[in-house]
Amino acid sequence: MWSANKFQGPVNFHERLHGVLRNEGVWQYQLEPEFNGAFGGTNGGVLTALCLNAAHNLCPDRKPISIDARFIRSFRPGIATVVPELLSNGRKLTTASIDLFNSQEQLCVRATASFADMSTLADIDRHEAETAAAHEQNLPDEGKLWRAPAAQPIPLITPFQPRYMGKSTLGTSTSVEIIWSESACLPEAACIAADISVGPPVAAITRGEQIAIPNPDLSLRFTGVQANPKRLVATCRLDSLNAGIATTSLRVLAGDCIIATGVSMTTCLAV
Repeated sequence: MWSANKFQGPVNFHERLHGVLRNEGVWQYQLEPEFNGAFGGTNGGVLTALCLNAAHNLCPDRKPISIDARFIRSFRPGIATVVPELLSNGRKLTTASIDLFNSQEQLCVRATASFADMSTLADIDRHEAETAAAHEQNLPDEGKLWRAPAAQPIPLITPFQPRYMGKSTLGTSTSVEIIWSESACLPEAACIAADISVGPPVAAITRGEQIAIPNPDLSLRFTGVQANPKRLVATCRLDSLNAGIATTSLRVLAGDCIIATGVSMTTCLAV
């Protein structure tokens, strides 16, 4: 069982959202208030990205192909301790479980992630032409910058600069800035873009209601596409809203290439 008592000395961070390796393969990340979402606590996409980032260090020669994250409790700004555990390391596939704790040693996120040995896969590529419709004729650095309501600050607007890109048959599109400099962190960036995109379509259909709309989970499948964009465009389609539970479908794109697809649910909480 992980314990904070194992760690001694300060944690130094040279760049936002870069972790420091502690003993026994445990990673720590400094999370500032700027990564908070609209409903208090760190954005779930950021937490998912850190889980994926830490787990990838167990098999750096393999490529992320999926992550499933469950947000158990809100994470407040501070040091996040991420504990990845290798479940299986096969010839083709590596699977890991990941727990993320706050400074009080409380479990905040539990996730599982899979990584593939790309050399074992057939070299087959197919791309969907319809993905271009998600851009609504806008470039990723265009679109309308999010504005937070006066009564509800959204700190993540500052680091990620989310922009509303319009609607299409694929859903509501949101452009998000990537804050990692390494192209190898594209799946982590996709986690953040996907989670940020969940809010707009649910907020649009529940506008005027006195509710909060956090999403307690995020599941993504990564396509393996390599790219080094400055921004990603995530589309979120509201599939169903029933009895206060909204289900959504997600896509994350770099240009016309799909980086990730996935799903999430949103709980409409009475305020």
